[in-house]
Amino acid sequence: MIASVLLLFKFIIDIVRRLIHDKYYRSLGFVLLLVLLAGTLFYWMTQGRTFIEALGFSAATMAMNSPYGIGWGPSSYFGVVFHIIYMFISVGIFILFVLETGKTMVKTYDDFNKTNEEK
Repeated sequence: MIASVLLLFKFIIDIVRRLIHDKYYRSLGFVLLLVLLAGTLFYWMTQGRTFIEALGFSAATMAMNSPYGIGWGPSSYFGVVFHIIYMFISVGIFILFVLETGKTMVKTYDDFNKTNEEK
């Protein structure tokens, strides 16, 4: 039992280590944060919402979690246009980020199994 928990922690540490050292993944993460910040600042400054509401709306849009259910959306034509552009850009970057994470997890899992089979 303890050995399997320790192996799980080692597996998670291996994943995090690989992700941290991957330049492409770090770049994607940085761009993702910039896009999230841009969306948050836009909704906060132009749509009259609190910073936390704007952050939640931006993150929900990015994660394709229909944020219109919270009772508000862009309130101007400029806001709607920005929101459409923001959706296409942020969802695309988010999908790339999640796919890269999954790919790294699968590679780490394969390597992890190979090293444990050899022992």
